[in-house]
Amino acid sequence: MKVYAVLIIAVMMMVGTTSSFAQSTLRLDDFLRQVELNNPALRSADFEPELAEAEVRSALGRFDPVLNMSYEYKDKDGKDKLNLFDGSLELPLDMLFGPKLKASYSRGIGSSINPESGTTTPGEGALGISMPILQGIFTDSRRNQLRKAMLRPDLAQAQYRLERNNLLRTAGMRYWDWSEALAAVEVADTMLALAVRRLNFVARRAQAGESAVIDSVEIAQEVERRKGERFRALRIEEQLRVDVAVFLWNGNGTPQQTIGTRPLDLPPIADTTVQAIDAANLARATRPELRRAEVFQQTSRLDSSLAQEFMRPYIEVEAALLAYDVTSLSNTDYKLGFRINQPLLFRQASAQQQTAGITVQRADLTRSLIERMVDADAVNAVIAIDRSRERLEASNEEVRLARFMVDAEQRKFVAGESTLLQLNLRERFLAEALLRQVSARADWARARLMLRWATGTI
Repeated sequence: MKVYAVLIIAVMMMVGTTSSFAQSTLRLDDFLRQVELNNPALRSADFEPELAEAEVRSALGRFDPVLNMSYEYKDKDGKDKLNLFDGSLELPLDMLFGPKLKASYSRGIGSSINPESGTTTPGEGALGISMPILQGIFTDSRRNQLRKAMLRPDLAQAQYRLERNNLLRTAGMRYWDWSEALAAVEVADTMLALAVRRLNFVARRAQAGESAVIDSVEIAQEVERRKGERFRALRIEEQLRVDVAVFLWNGNGTPQQTIGTRPLDLPPIADTTVQAIDAANLARATRPELRRAEVFQQTSRLDSSLAQEFMRPYIEVEAALLAYDVTSLSNTDYKLGFRINQPLLFRQASAQQQTAGITVQRADLTRSLIERMVDADAVNAVIAIDRSRERLEASNEEVRLARFMVDAEQRKFVAGESTLLQLNLRERFLAEALLRQVSARADWARARLMLRWATGTI
C-alpha cells in the first residue's frame, strides 16, 4: 500500500479516536470579534471617550456666565447705618480678543457709607465690555484649554484603536500558534499510527518465523519514540489552548475557562500578493499611532501660540454704559478704564516660549519617527508575505519528495531489499518535512495577520 494512502487511513483512524477533531471550528475573525467584545483591556479603554467628553465640558465651563452677589446691612437707632448691595453677571466669549460682557447693579445707602460706594436710592446699573488689546488677542489660557479639549476625543479614539490593534495582533498570533501546535499533533498522531500498524505487521511476521524477533524490538522502540514526540506536541497544543482562552471573556466580565472549539486549519497555499508602496500608503492613512502623533503636534502648537501671547504686555480695556439711577435709563453716562499687569523682564514668558518651542520640535521629530516605523512595519509585513510564500512552496515540494522516498523505501522493504531501520529513517525524514511544512504554513498565516496589523486593517 502506498504510504500516502496509509497516511490518509491513519488520519481517519485518529479522527475516530481523538475527541478534539470532532469539535467545531472557531474562525479567526469570530475569535477576534469575541476578544474585542468582552476583553477587559478594551472595555477599560471604552471609558476614554467619556473622559474626553468630560474634559471638553470642563473647558466649556470656563465660558459659563459667572454671577457675583454681596449684601451688607447695619442698623443704628432704627435707621440704616449701612445698606450695601453689589451684584454682577459676567459672560466670557470664545472669540477674537477674548471679550467679556458684564452687567452690574449696585445700591449703597446709609449714614456711614463710603462716599465711593454711595448710590441713589434706586441704585445704579452698568452694561459693558472688557478685552485685551495686546496680550490675549488670538488666544489665552481659557481658549487654549478649550482648543486642546476639543482634540481630546480624537486622541481618545486613536488610543482606543491603538490598544485594540495591539491586542488583536497578540491574540491573532496566539491563535495561529495554537493552530500550528494542533497541526503538529496531527503529524505526530499520523506517524504514530503508521508505527503502530507496522509493529502489528512485524510482530505477526516474527511469530510466523518470517522475520527476526529483533525487528519487533526495533519497531517497538520506534513506537515509543513517536509516542514521546506525540506527548510533547500534545503538551504544547494544550498550553497554547490555555493561552488563547486567556483572551476570551464572558459578557458578565468573568473569564472563559476553556475553549470547546478548535482553530482553523493552517492555510495550505499562499494566495496573497501586495506591493510595499501600497501597504505603506494604506498604513499612513489608517494607523492610529500617526493620528495620535498628529494630535500631540496640534496640542504642542496650541501651547506654543499661547506662550507667544505672553511675550506681549497684558493691557485690558473696559468700556461701559452707566445709569446712576436705574429708574431713568434714558439718562446714561459712560465709564472707561484700563489695567496693566505685566512683569517687566519677561523672563518667565520667554522661558515658557522656549519650552513650548522645544515641545513643538519634539512632537515633529516624534511624528517623523512614527512615520518611519509605520513604513517599516508595512514593508516588513510585505517581505514576510513574500518570504513565507517562497518557504511554503519549498516545503510543499520537500514533503512531496519525502513521500516519494518513503513509498520507494516501503516497496523495497516489502521486497526484502531494505531494512526496517532505513524505512523508519525515511519516515522520520517525512515527519520532519511535514513539521517544516506546518511551520511554513503557520508563518504564512502569521504574515497575513501582521500585514493586516501593519496596515491598520485588522
